[in-house]
Amino acid sequence: MHKINFKSANAVYIHLPFCSSKCPYCDFYSIKYTKKRVDQYWAALFMELEELSKKVKNNLIQTIYIGGGTPSLVDPILINELIKKIKSKFKLPPAAEITMEVNPASINEEKIIRLKRAGINRLSVGIQSFNDDHLSFLGRKSNSINSKKTLALIDYYFDNYSADLIFALPDQTLKEFENDLKTMLEFSPPHISLYNLEIHENTPFYQKYNSGELKLPAEELDADMYELALKNLTAAGYQHYEISNFSQPGYRAHHNYIYWLYQPYLALGPGASGFDGDCRYQNLKDLEQYIKYYNPKGLSFKEFNELQQKNSIIYLEKDKNNKIREIDCLSKKEKMAEYSFLALRTEKGLFYHKFYKKFDQKFRSIYKDEIKELKENKLIIEENERIHLTNRGKEVANEVFLKFLLE
Repeated sequence: MHKINFKSANAVYIHLPFCSSKCPYCDFYSIKYTKKRVDQYWAALFMELEELSKKVKNNLIQTIYIGGGTPSLVDPILINELIKKIKSKFKLPPAAEITMEVNPASINEEKIIRLKRAGINRLSVGIQSFNDDHLSFLGRKSNSINSKKTLALIDYYFDNYSADLIFALPDQTLKEFENDLKTMLEFSPPHISLYNLEIHENTPFYQKYNSGELKLPAEELDADMYELALKNLTAAGYQHYEISNFSQPGYRAHHNYIYWLYQPYLALGPGASGFDGDCRYQNLKDLEQYIKYYNPKGLSFKEFNELQQKNSIIYLEKDKNNKIREIDCLSKKEKMAEYSFLALRTEKGLFYHKFYKKFDQKFRSIYKDEIKELKENKLIIEENERIHLTNRGKEVANEVFLKFLLE
């Protein structure tokens, strides 16, 4: 039976699976927010943190990322307790990046201030669009006026934050997307993430797409929107350092970079996925099962704290028939493939000497035919002992990545 074993864990990801309602395009695990569920979850989460921290030999981490779900629904007092708990188990540099996702519909000035006091030093705000029709289509509860107000507040209180936009929406015109970009640039956020709308299984959009009710824009328009973003954001001084991410100098997302550099990271909470360097694991997407596993007595967070202060918390042996996560240990070929396409997501691409150092294999020898084909199709550039994507390669990146999944 495979077990998780971390020599080090460079980052910690926490999944807070609570939403006021489910967006029809989202395939992340989430459930309806209630205070009682959050209360019991917090006790369970601290139990998992206690357990997993013991599996890490070197406890120095670089970043913390709190995602969801909609983490901004949770009381900042609990966020503060979580950050303190992580810091009690791991060492963080003084300037460690601590990010939390927020939704304009569940954030206000008071909560922004309280989150900063709780220890969050970077926010990631899901704007998605400034067009009210598109926001409605996406199931977002915010509107353009509120989104602008939220961005202005975050910009005032936080030096470091990121804002997301989604493009290539049904019936979206190039001009509408250009207006979204223009409005976003009026705030000049330190970091911007852009994602074209993807249709994921087990979502309402997937059902509509399969039935023909939902039609995506033509590939040409999708590509035109991406190229427009490259042009406008580059002209505004942003560095396009990863396929979907743009930053002003000094504001790259350190947490996500740990993923792209193929470094190990811990992940906690139902549905969260982690990587110890050899094995990937995913916790089951079931909050009730998660609470039953880590908090079988259904303790409230207050009760948990009282017992902890009395040193009365007993970490019981888990029922071996009650699995909490799936673990998949990778072969060397799988690791080489993952390392390759994650590196190619970044601006610098894949360096041959780094690949050799990690795998004791020559990249050119293993992927000789793939390199030749991708160069002929003008999807990658080979120079200075590395390869990186062309602009066209970035537009069809998933097709490029598939080339490295060896049989």
